[in-house]
Amino acid sequence: MKWLARIPGAPQIFDAMLFTATGLVFPKRLRAISAIESTVRNWADVRVGIHRLGGIGFFFRGRESSHIHGNGLLDCFVGRANRELLVATGHALPHHVFPNSGWISFWIRGEEDVQTALELIRIANEAK
Repeated sequence: MKWLARIPGAPQIFDAMLFTATGLVFPKRLRAISAIESTVRNWADVRVGIHRLGGIGFFFRGRESSHIHGNGLLDCFVGRANRELLVATGHALPHHVFPNSGWISFWIRGEEDVQTALELIRIANEAK
């Protein structure tokens, strides 16, 4: 679906449909995403906005640190060393598109995942 990213506005529309489907089929996942967004919105030096490929983007001091897709997939740039540790300990998965990069992925399924997701976003904010 890489072709979708080349059509202006298409990724955002697609992700909005994902959020809608998530809310209908997995309402506890949508509540967890909302709780994460609300919490991170209050952190110092963090701006919450629309991600360039859809979803919710988190920008720490002007650079993207993390984003959540409408289906509940959280992607964070944590750097390669942190990625190795987080994946090895089972706290995260290799990134769903770039598994050998400094990015990780984490599935948000419900309220039980909120604290882990917040910790991963915090680690991403501190990554260089």
